[in-house]
Amino acid sequence: MITMTRRVMFSAAHADWLASLSRADNEARFGPEASPEPYGHNYVLDVTVAGEIDPQTGIVVNIKEIDRIVRERVVQPLDKKFINKQVPAFCERPVTAETLVAFIASELAPHLPPAVTLTALRLEQTPLHAVEWLAEEEPKEPGSMLSTRVYEFAASHRLYSPHLTEAENDELFGKCAYLHGHGHNYVLEVTVAGPLDPCTGRVIEDAALDMIVHQEVVDRYDHRHFNYIPEFENKIPSSEVITRTIWERLRDHIPPPARLYRVVLRETARNIFEYRGEEDPT
Repeated sequence: MITMTRRVMFSAAHADWLASLSRADNEARFGPEASPEPYGHNYVLDVTVAGEIDPQTGIVVNIKEIDRIVRERVVQPLDKKFINKQVPAFCERPVTAETLVAFIASELAPHLPPAVTLTALRLEQTPLHAVEWLAEEEPKEPGSMLSTRVYEFAASHRLYSPHLTEAENDELFGKCAYLHGHGHNYVLEVTVAGPLDPCTGRVIEDAALDMIVHQEVVDRYDHRHFNYIPEFENKIPSSEVITRTIWERLRDHIPPPARLYRVVLRETARNIFEYRGEEDPT
């Protein structure tokens, strides 16, 4: 089985507002900034399909056919539209990245060529927020989806093991073992899995996740030296250890039914670390 991903882009506007509700009910559902006025995004959509290689053509599916279907079923109905008013499926439904992905999946899956199946969708609403829909992999709960938020912080660390000699530390860590350490501009991706809240159309409120991540990670680590932070005492604060520690700090703070699904820490453009808690007993 081979997967193929095609990327398309479209622009659309929406409002955090349902016409059938009063202002008070809209504010209760979407927050105090709820408004019938539209605002827009430049969306980036990745469509992933899977199938077997055709021995006669050497390909899984004609890309032109996938492009046609995505254009007809997704881009044309959504591009340059005020979704709340111009897309019937959303007249009485919150417009969020999560509900858009669910809509796109329902529009694409039944219309793909029989040689392939829809396996994944990823919709980037902004560079700091993306949502994923997976057909068969985790999360396995019906109706679940993945929502990712991106954060940044700067911190320093020294990689040095007391179990090794000075020469061995120099050989293993090189410049990273220098006495006063060195710094990075870290990029942290936090992914939460869960069912869509029928009222908000989200896995978790953006503001709620932001508050948790800032309190437990960003505000705690930004412009700090990892070697002198309590949870790294007697540990080597490698990016592997930092990534796992971030998972441990966030895991129990995600309000159910949502749950922490994945943590990705980008130390540099070439050093990327990911942890999903496979070794975690819970």
